[in-house]
Amino acid sequence: MRKSYVLAAIAVSMLILLFAGCQSAGEPATDTGTTASSTAAEEANTVRIKITAGSAELYADIESNPTSEAWLDEMPMTLQMSNLYGREMCYRYGSGAFPTGELRSDGYEVGDIAYWPPRGSLVILYEQNGERFQRQHIGHIDSGVELFQALGDTAVTFEVVP
Repeated sequence: MRKSYVLAAIAVSMLILLFAGCQSAGEPATDTGTTASSTAAEEANTVRIKITAGSAELYADIESNPTSEAWLDEMPMTLQMSNLYGREMCYRYGSGAFPTGELRSDGYEVGDIAYWPPRGSLVILYEQNGERFQRQHIGHIDSGVELFQALGDTAVTFEVVP
């Protein structure tokens, strides 16, 4: 998965260079909607983190929003997370710990990382039960979240990947 991400990033970078080289110096840029350059800009704004639980390492892409930006400012960090309800790892910062942007109330996906404002809870959702709850989406773990099914309460380390 990591290799395909790197190859995709290289391909997008090459498209940007090709696009920039094809434009003459005196010709203004035109907005064509979603282009390779806007896609690359979105990818450039995505932050990647490493999550370590025991000897396992997971990787996640983090969205750009007020909650995730405040959370990223705290990294690197190790949190003692609780395994709750057979579906999520949870750390409670306390109500109002982070600012929020647009809250979502739709269903979640296995692997989502979210912030639940009422209790200031950071959650990693590793099992689906169909529940819908209001939350701020932070990011998504690529794969491997099933490891949390076998863990109880445990220390989890979060760090930005350079």
